[in-house]
Formats: sequence, structure tokens, C-alpha cells
Amino acid sequence: MAKSGAGGPWRKRPSTILWMLSIGQLISWGLVYYTFPLFIGPMEQELGWARSSMFGALSAGLLTAGLCSIAVGAWIDRGHGRLLMTGGSLLAAILLFVWSRVESLPVFYAMWIGLGACQAVILYEPAFAVITRVYGPRYKQAILLMTFLGGLASTFGIPFTQLLIEHIGWRPALEVLAAINLGVAFLIHWLFVPGPREEAVPIAEVRPPAEGAAGKKKSPLAAAVRVPAFWGLVVAFAGYGLAFSAMSFHLIPLLEARDVPIAVVMAIIALIGPMQVVGRVLLMVGQRHITTIQLGAGIYFAFPISMAMLAAGISDVYGLILFAIIYGVANGLVTILRGMAVPEFIGPEGYGVVSGALTMPTNIMRAAGPLLASLAWGAFGGYTPVLWGLAGIMLVAAAGFAAAAILSKRPS
Repeated sequence: MAKSGAGGPWRKRPSTILWMLSIGQLISWGLVYYTFPLFIGPMEQELGWARSSMFGALSAGLLTAGLCSIAVGAWIDRGHGRLLMTGGSLLAAILLFVWSRVESLPVFYAMWIGLGACQAVILYEPAFAVITRVYGPRYKQAILLMTFLGGLASTFGIPFTQLLIEHIGWRPALEVLAAINLGVAFLIHWLFVPGPREEAVPIAEVRPPAEGAAGKKKSPLAAAVRVPAFWGLVVAFAGYGLAFSAMSFHLIPLLEARDVPIAVVMAIIALIGPMQVVGRVLLMVGQRHITTIQLGAGIYFAFPISMAMLAAGISDVYGLILFAIIYGVANGLVTILRGMAVPEFIGPEGYGVVSGALTMPTNIMRAAGPLLASLAWGAFGGYTPVLWGLAGIMLVAAAGFAAAAILSKRPS
């Protein structure tokens, strides 16, 4: 029988909710997040817009997602995940349709700011918050399964969308993506995300909220920001967000500048996605023997190493394959680390709003990463200093995670 809470029984079994939400993540990441670069070339040819102007719209959207994250987390903590995630997918469908008709750059920016707000309510962080409410102390295994399916998003979304663009054109392709997201809104999020009457399963015994000087109870976020581990995680995840986005948008021109054949470049890019899934499979197999601290230590050791490899000038096939393996596995695992670190290092109360507070600086840095890397490339006249800078940023991020682990009230 489905789990019951004080507010009433679950409408669906937790396992059903998990599988359906995971499929929703596969579609949302694959068709809303990863497909942007595929439309750049066709839009350049038809509309004549500068590539930098179009990537500016993407950055505006990522910034909007970051600014929305705290409010989104607070609403999910109050049980409004169904309304938010359904509304987000519905709005994403409408905006993708608007994109298919776009003729004006200001409209394109407004549309992507709206898509950024949609991403704040349909991607991993809100889904993690919903699953944590449903699964309680079993949230780790649930997050592992969700991120495993989510890791296949680029493998599904990019080829599927590219096939649509090649066969029917970029505008009709966006109409198809809009229709699929409309289905996600109602068939997955409206039917399977728990509503406000279905009470959360506690992760652990919930302590009474701390009281302030005037005897008033503090909100979960106010309590969290007083935990030193919170600020360590801010540094860890914000540093990752900057380095990840810079690498995502500059890896191809970086390799082309080193005269790496385009076929090899595409193979290396294609290898990173499956390596994310490999990392998650390995963690699923060994999860009982790996603590959150050990997981984070491995991730934040791998990132600076992978970037230092590129900074050292590797351009041969085998060296690039090794880079893709190390970077891809670490990148696949950091998403799981974000989902696990909040309740373990800070506490289970207010998971959604606290996770949103950590997501906001991460997404702001993610929005800034491509621009900052471009400015540094222009200032230094090449990518090598940029890569050493990214390796240094990831060392700072690693120090932030180490501080969070040491200062945590709930160490592994």
C-alpha cells in the first residue's frame, strides 16, 4: 500500500513517482537544456544574428534560473511541487512554440529568460526536493536512480533533436519539442508529483526549529546559513558551476585551436556523456561502501586533474580519451553529490529551500562561466592560461568541499 502521511495517503506508490519523475528529467534535460547549441547554426543562417548575441540569451536564462531557485525550493517544501513542475513544463512548451516563430532578438531574449525560469522548476533540484519528500530516509537510492536516467538525457535529446532539424527544419523541430513538453506537463508532473495534502516523509527525526534572540522560530534557510558547512558547499558548487559551463561552451573551439581533427573532437564530446552514466552505475553498485565525503573527495580530485591535463597541452587521441573519462565520470557524480550533501552536511529540515539557496550561486556562476572564459581568452591570447585558471578555481572549490565536510554537523 502507498505510504501515508498526516496529510493523507500518497496517490501513487513512491516507486511509481520516482520512475515517472525520472522519465520527466530525461525529457526535460534532453529537450529543454541540452538542445540549445543545435539551433545556433540554422538560426545564424536564416536570421543573421551574431552567435555571441544568441549565447547571451542562454546566459540570461541560466541567470534567471539561479535567481528563482530559493523561491522554488520554498514552495516545494510547502508541498507545491505538482503545481510548479506542471506549470514549468506547460510554460516551457509554450515558449518552445514561441521560439519556433521567433523573428526578433529581444523576443528571443525574453523567451529564454522565461525558459530559465522554467528550468528552475523542472530540472534536478526541484525533482530532488520532491523525491526527498516522498522517500524520506531512503532518498539516496532514489536520487541515484533518477540521475542514472537523467545521465542519458544528452544521449537521447541531442541526436533526436538533430534528426528532427535535418529532416523537417529547425522551426518545426521546436514545435515537436513543444508538444512533447506539453505531454510531460500533464502526463507526468500533474498526474504523479505529490500535492500539498500528501505530507512529506521525514528524512530523520526533525528537530524543533532553532529560536532567535527574540524567541521567534527561525526558518530552515535562516538556520542553514548559520551552519559553516553551508558556506563551504556554496564555494564547492559555485566553483564547479563556473568551470563546468566554461568547459561546456569552450571545449570544442579549444580543441579546434590545437588542430585536433573534427572527427576526434566530436568523438571526445560524445564520450563525455556516456562516462557520466558509467560513473553513476559504478556508484549504484558500490553505494553501500562509499560515503558522501569519499564521493566528494574523489570528484574534487578529478576535476582539477582533468583541467590541468588540458592546460598541459594534450592533443593526442589517447590523452583526450583519458581526459573525457576522468571529466565525464566526475561530472556525472557531482549531480548526485549535490542531492546528498544538503541533508547530510546541513540537516534535513527545509531541503527544498536550502538546496535552492545553494543552487542560486551555482547557476549564477554557470551563467558567467562562458563569458568570463571568453574575456580571459581575449586578454591572454589563448586557452592555456584559461585552463590553468579553471584548474585553480576547482582547487578552491575542492577546499570548499573539504571545509564543508570538516565543519559539518552530520559527517559521514
